[in-house]
Amino acid sequence: MMTKKRAWNGKWPIVQVALDLIRMEDALRIAGAAHRAGVEWVEAGTPLIKSEGMRSVRELKRALPAAVVVADMKTLDAGAIETEIAFEAGADIVSISGLAHDSTIKDSARVRDRYAGRLMVDLLMTSSPVLRAREVERLGADIICLHTGVDAQKSMRSKLKLSPALSTLARTLKVPLAAAGGINPRLAPRLAAAGVRVLIVGGWITGSTDPYRAALEVVTRLGGTDVEEDQRSV
Repeated sequence: MMTKKRAWNGKWPIVQVALDLIRMEDALRIAGAAHRAGVEWVEAGTPLIKSEGMRSVRELKRALPAAVVVADMKTLDAGAIETEIAFEAGADIVSISGLAHDSTIKDSARVRDRYAGRLMVDLLMTSSPVLRAREVERLGADIICLHTGVDAQKSMRSKLKLSPALSTLARTLKVPLAAAGGINPRLAPRLAAAGVRVLIVGGWITGSTDPYRAALEVVTRLGGTDVEEDQRSV
């Protein structure tokens, strides 16, 4: 039997902390600090999932039951199986790669419906992000993420920017747009003002000696950019 989706009654934008770590104890410590600072979505990052398995999702959900837990699977194949594994572990949102075959995304969406979860499609390394975003929206994505990866940031010495692609997606997508890639307190409000609904912050928080203060700085800087929930709610 299908379960009713957990309602989102808050305001946009949302801050999501990306726990791209390898040790569960570090992830729990930083997630707890970020959540206390007002970060509402916590992500079991891909490295953490590969290191700790679905224990990472279960432990985050157990430690922070009020938080929305994201399993950053970045699935490329076997969409139904991998999506089900993550939802069974307690994830509220599961990510799948935008590079995946259309049938993989459709299979993941069908599983999402059974669990009343949400599906985030990550456009990392897609050659035509605007085109692919429109395609995956039709395939059933609940959230679409424009993402500049860590290795790309190092190679190009560049982080996510207010690009034409970002502006186009924020303006035209019916589902919320997420963004990831070197987001800090200075960039976050600019992205939110451009229409990004989910600000995924990783290194600024996880690399800080004071994760609580780092997270609070992002949340505080976004205080004046709240947008009432609209038709693009998840």
